[in-house]
Amino acid sequence: MTLETSLADNRAAVDEFLAAARALDDRQWRTPRAEGAWSPGQIVQHVTIVYEYSRDVVRGTPSGGSLPRFLRPLLRRFVVDPMLKAGQATRKGRAPEMLRPAPTPPAAADGIARLEAAVTAFDDAVRATRGADVNHPFFGRMPATDYVRFQALHTRNHRRQLTST
Repeated sequence: MTLETSLADNRAAVDEFLAAARALDDRQWRTPRAEGAWSPGQIVQHVTIVYEYSRDVVRGTPSGGSLPRFLRPLLRRFVVDPMLKAGQATRKGRAPEMLRPAPTPPAAADGIARLEAAVTAFDDAVRATRGADVNHPFFGRMPATDYVRFQALHTRNHRRQLTST
């Protein structure tokens, strides 16, 4: 898969996600999907935070710590690689603290606008690398195409959650 193909697929995943988010009314936006679960507005905020973080990873300026280098390939092997191979999320996990949304979601228009800006900045950062490997602080070094595809799969996973409310 080429870098542009990966970016186009990611953009399609985001467009599907945004269409589902825009279809929600205010009550749906703010209502958690289940007891202890995030609301769709919080899911949008989480996906946004992930794209903002991922932009910084691609730029080489991520915040929030890292794993020791020798552990990164293991985490990639057990989290990223199975997801890429299956073409979908393969495990249910709790997001790290730095990627969790606020207790109250932003207004829908604000949340959607922030996500659109985050995805555009991510795309621009990836294109600026010209396809060079990404050095992720938790997953280690991986091809940019794999990292972009991982983002698309993550977004599609959360898109399904928006419509299961």
